[in-house]
Amino acid sequence: MDNEFPPRELVGPTIQKRKKEKSRAVPLSKELLARKNEIARVLGTKVDQLDKQLRSLTDEQRRTIFYKITHDGPVKISGIGLKPLTDRSESITLAVPTGSDLHSFKEKIQAFAADIPKKDRVKHPELARIEDVERGDPKDRLSDELFAKYDDLVKKQYVICEIEILSLLNGRNKQREEIRQILADLRSVFANGIHGTLFEHEEREGVCRAVIRCTGEMFRRLVEEDRWQRRISWFEPKPKFETFQTVRKNFKIQDLETISAPNDQVPIICIVDSGVSSGNPFLEPVTKDEMLKSFLKHSPDNPYDENGHGSGVASLAAYYALDLNKGARNSGKAWIASARILDASNQLEEERLFSKVIEEVVKEFVPLGVRIFNLSVADLAKKWNPDNKRTQPRTSWTARTLDRLSREFDIVFVVSTGNIPLNQIREYINSEVEYPSYLCDSDSRILDPGQAGLALSVGSIAPSTLISQTADTAIALAFEPSPFTRSGPGIKEETKPDLVEFGGNLLRSADPLWVQSNLATNVVMASHQLSPAIAYDYGTSFAAPRVANKLAIVLNDLTDMGPANVSAPLLKAFLINSAGYRGDLNHLQEHLDRKRWLDVLGNGWPDAARATECDDYSVILFHQGRLGADQVAFFEIPVPAQMIDSTAKKRITVTVVHDPEVQKWGLENYFGISLKWRMFRGDVDQEKIIDGMSTAEEGNDESETVDIPNELKYEHKVNRRSRGTVQHDWCEWTQHREEFSNNHYTLAIASYKKWQRKVEPTKIGVVVRIEDLGGTVMVYNEVRTQLDILIEQRAKV
Repeated sequence: MDNEFPPRELVGPTIQKRKKEKSRAVPLSKELLARKNEIARVLGTKVDQLDKQLRSLTDEQRRTIFYKITHDGPVKISGIGLKPLTDRSESITLAVPTGSDLHSFKEKIQAFAADIPKKDRVKHPELARIEDVERGDPKDRLSDELFAKYDDLVKKQYVICEIEILSLLNGRNKQREEIRQILADLRSVFANGIHGTLFEHEEREGVCRAVIRCTGEMFRRLVEEDRWQRRISWFEPKPKFETFQTVRKNFKIQDLETISAPNDQVPIICIVDSGVSSGNPFLEPVTKDEMLKSFLKHSPDNPYDENGHGSGVASLAAYYALDLNKGARNSGKAWIASARILDASNQLEEERLFSKVIEEVVKEFVPLGVRIFNLSVADLAKKWNPDNKRTQPRTSWTARTLDRLSREFDIVFVVSTGNIPLNQIREYINSEVEYPSYLCDSDSRILDPGQAGLALSVGSIAPSTLISQTADTAIALAFEPSPFTRSGPGIKEETKPDLVEFGGNLLRSADPLWVQSNLATNVVMASHQLSPAIAYDYGTSFAAPRVANKLAIVLNDLTDMGPANVSAPLLKAFLINSAGYRGDLNHLQEHLDRKRWLDVLGNGWPDAARATECDDYSVILFHQGRLGADQVAFFEIPVPAQMIDSTAKKRITVTVVHDPEVQKWGLENYFGISLKWRMFRGDVDQEKIIDGMSTAEEGNDESETVDIPNELKYEHKVNRRSRGTVQHDWCEWTQHREEFSNNHYTLAIASYKKWQRKVEPTKIGVVVRIEDLGGTVMVYNEVRTQLDILIEQRAKV
């Protein structure tokens, strides 16, 4: 950061209550209207049969069944005598009857059939999207991975997995009591370890997540027996993480200059991984023994790395890159804390619950001043691919935990997207699904918990095409997506990864086809040993800590600059606002679905220097604060009229980040508040903007316009960029007219309440960069002067 040109704080916004439009019934398509009576007849017949079956059961029998509803698009099942059993999805809902019959369901179907359409609208239009209703199969509660192996699992000596225990009772006390009873019943049938063991468990709002180990026969009973059908709502495998394999090169640490420690004031990054070996010459200067801790129950006094993954990650978080050239200086930019959660085989201890361990880590290190946590481990068994789920898409318990902790402690998690295995890449190419197209395949989706809504998810790009000792060729060109990087989107179909960093490249041979790594295309990092001191590997695991390193640099700059208590949303907004795309973006867009390239490259490669750096021709404006539900914040953005003097491109880059409450289970919209922002030129009457933004409701990607002229045309459509907690976009123009700056530009940020219950305000971080790319207009001084005038005007009011 240039101290002569520091970022400038925006004048506080004007806040208005957003006017809500009356809800309007959604019209049915002509095709569905034509089939309305047939849909009602078929659906009514199925529900009538289920109703008769339900009436014939005893109360005890009714408490053991659930239904599977298949639908085309989201549906609400309230008011029809059913209650969701698991997370709702776009296509399938598992639900339980709330009474002794389905009379309410039948009544709605009859009303739907009898209603005469008016302007293509009918009563209960969601019924038209229901394709089937049937009694659920016990195995519908299995994840895809367990379902595929079920016949083999029930024959095994023992099975270890995670389960979700559910209480459907009303009232917190009743729910907790029922969960306690279910846990007691589980311990009873496990018979003190003879048939199984209940390990760690974590309770939250009527749901309990637990780790169990049991015999194959007991696993079958828990899945198929009536008494467990509604008590255990979900089964999925334990997390499984990638191991660390390295190739070491002959290297002499004594050939380097002194490796220097960071100063005492720089931020601390906590590496949540396999531990850190502080005896390594690169790691010793950036670690302190009291900041190295083990969360292993079997090795609580051993925080040190036994396989190399955590040490490699830590070195990149501290230095960004290691310079091995003779006489090179390596200077740490961050202190490293370490939370060892993985054992010598790079796996979580079998009795431990991943989410609970992470919460223990956060509560241990936040009081020590840690704001940035790097989690470069991804669950190989869990691809975030809701379109491909057999039953329910899972808003992951672990990802949800990261989001909850991020908001509660005002911290930033940096997570990796995970890697596509080499054998899978070979299969793609053998099947003539070439790079980069296969990166968008459903089997190449982001690994859990990379989809976390409040975490920064990081994918990988290739640093170069340099190859050592082989005639094979690199798959990716420099700055293109690494051949192994996984793609989004995230929980709310938002852009994931958020950012990309250098994580390596892969090679391919022509005849025979082979895909492999190479010493020169891998990332150099510290090993977990004194000698050899370095290791080489590739992966998004090693891209993520480089983003953590840049976050620490930005946090240090902002702390020096002086805004009190830099919030996590503002910290993320500064770094993401600096991001851009390197290499030939047009080439990539030609080979990827134009709507999907963001799911591979995210918002681009971040530049820590640019994040806080202004000059004569550019200025960064920022704001941090809170925004309540159904409010609109209006910011005045000074854009100099002198822009008319420049014939070069002008650019405004806007990043808005917020940290809404997240659902504790899965029965509501994931975020309690969503945001949407727009920017308008200075030749628009501000009262029109206020009226328009106050009434503008959310829509889909095709309904983008609000009837206000002279809105700036940004790169992405407004609803596309508004899906998640990170909303980043830019606008470029060449010709600037004097009337554009008649008044200040207006940045309007609207919030939308998504839950029926009370929603807490969300913290927001706003960063706006204004620049004359031709270097003609003295943007910084002009904007600074206009901000000073604004401050004086506000003071007089």
